[in-house]
Amino acid sequence: MEYAMSAGIAMAEALQNRLPWLENVWLWVTFLGDPKNLFLFYFPVAYYASRRVGISVLWISFITEWLNLVFKWILFGERPFWWVHESGYYNQAPVKVHQFPSSCETGPGSPSGHCMITGAALWPMMTALSSQMATRTHRCCPRLADGPPGAHGAGTKLLWADCSNPHARG
Repeated sequence: MEYAMSAGIAMAEALQNRLPWLENVWLWVTFLGDPKNLFLFYFPVAYYASRRVGISVLWISFITEWLNLVFKWILFGERPFWWVHESGYYNQAPVKVHQFPSSCETGPGSPSGHCMITGAALWPMMTALSSQMATRTHRCCPRLADGPPGAHGAGTKLLWADCSNPHARG
């Protein structure tokens, strides 16, 4: 676990010290990944687009929120900002990481709710969106979506184009 934490700290230090102008972008990404936004923003948008997808987003949010809490009790992982100071791992060569309001939370930090809950709840939305895009691509450009004979799975067929005859029209 120390290797994973030290890799995360190295990444945070590099982002904060070498790319300081991206600070607001990463704070915005953190805000968008906050699990409470699932109920405030993502669920209403998904429900408006499709009742089935909206209800899926809501149930997956509830279940993964609960699982995240259970895993935090079991794993009791430290938050990276606090781990730097409490582990003694960086006593010889201290790192310079900046503290933000989201890094001041005092509960267990692993597994990350921003990743686990938001990623799981956005899955039905992305699945529905990719299905719609595949359907519309097939409707407007049927030859683009057909694929070559013997293609390896449906995913390879979606973006295949016949380049063997450059003068062929689709």
